[in-house]
Amino acid sequence: MDVNVKTSKEMIRGYVSPDLKRLVKAVVGVRIDRDLTVSDVLEEAIADWLQRPENVALIEKHHLMSVGQ
Repeated sequence: MDVNVKTSKEMIRGYVSPDLKRLVKAVVGVRIDRDLTVSDVLEEAIADWLQRPENVALIEKHHLMSVGQ
């Protein structure tokens, strides 16, 4: 599964500290190299997190790539 493929999006909710929220929004606001949204940043961060070896091992062990398909 390529998590960077453009498909329809679904909402996921979570909470972050006010400082983290402020910093992410500030960085997104000053990036001029491309159109970037907070959603884009969150999607990239989650995709990177899922690529950690311990998470890849869990995904493979529990056959989670087929979940929801």
